[in-house]
Amino acid sequence: MECPTPSLGQSRLRESLIAEPLEHEANRRYWDALSPRWRELRDRDGLWTRCAIEPDLAFEGEALSMIRAYCGDLTGKAACVIGSCDAYAAFALTGLGARVTATDISQGQLDVARQRAERLGLDIGFVRADAADLAPLPDEAFDLVCSTNGFFVWIACPDHVFAAVHRVLKPGGVYIFYDIHPFQRPWQDQAQPFAMAKPYWDTGPYTDEENASERAFEFNWTLADLLNPLTEAGLVLRRIAETPVRDPCFWEGHSYEPGVDSGLMDWRTNPRAGLPVWLTVCAQKPER
Repeated sequence: MECPTPSLGQSRLRESLIAEPLEHEANRRYWDALSPRWRELRDRDGLWTRCAIEPDLAFEGEALSMIRAYCGDLTGKAACVIGSCDAYAAFALTGLGARVTATDISQGQLDVARQRAERLGLDIGFVRADAADLAPLPDEAFDLVCSTNGFFVWIACPDHVFAAVHRVLKPGGVYIFYDIHPFQRPWQDQAQPFAMAKPYWDTGPYTDEENASERAFEFNWTLADLLNPLTEAGLVLRRIAETPVRDPCFWEGHSYEPGVDSGLMDWRTNPRAGLPVWLTVCAQKPER
């Protein structure tokens, strides 16, 4: 649950007007500019100080249980977190004994994560890389690659990401991700009454046209948009989980502090709670 999506206006742009590199470059600039404010937000709850010793705090859905089931003991194994943002998952995997590399497109986010890792005494490699190519990373280097909440919304080309993940995984290595379930994307934010904001198949990109100086581009991919290119990249689907949230804080904003309105967990009060919130996927690179 590393990077809930900051609120952007839902003004759709035609895909033909924006080239992929420009979208990712805009998102890099956006997160570099946002990094100081995001650091302040995350310091309020201080969750990053606990993830290395309480790894369940760094993951939602079934991600941690899948990591344990498909990777076993992580001691000494090489793990990579792509789009690492706050690096909560990187801290947690380090605490579980893995040798961790954290990558992100934003140098600002990496700098904050590195400073926090140093304060915690965690030995983590931080590498600036676009997840769509992971160019600085060597082939077949990792036993585990993972990404977490708020990753795919910033990705213009999931097929490139899956191809890059396939390249850097060792044979037999696994890619595990959890993210907001695509079924949550069409609905108006926290709206009452329950109302659609767009069709499910309208994937974006979306941007905030009123704030061009800090413009970023978001995507609302469907299940098919994620799972088909994943398998086409050569990864073998091992397990999928669709789960609800475990705390109403999800419906109350970006804080990881415990929520206060338990009624938001009841689908009769909050209809979006009747849909899966987390999509967790485990895929494996075949052995030779």
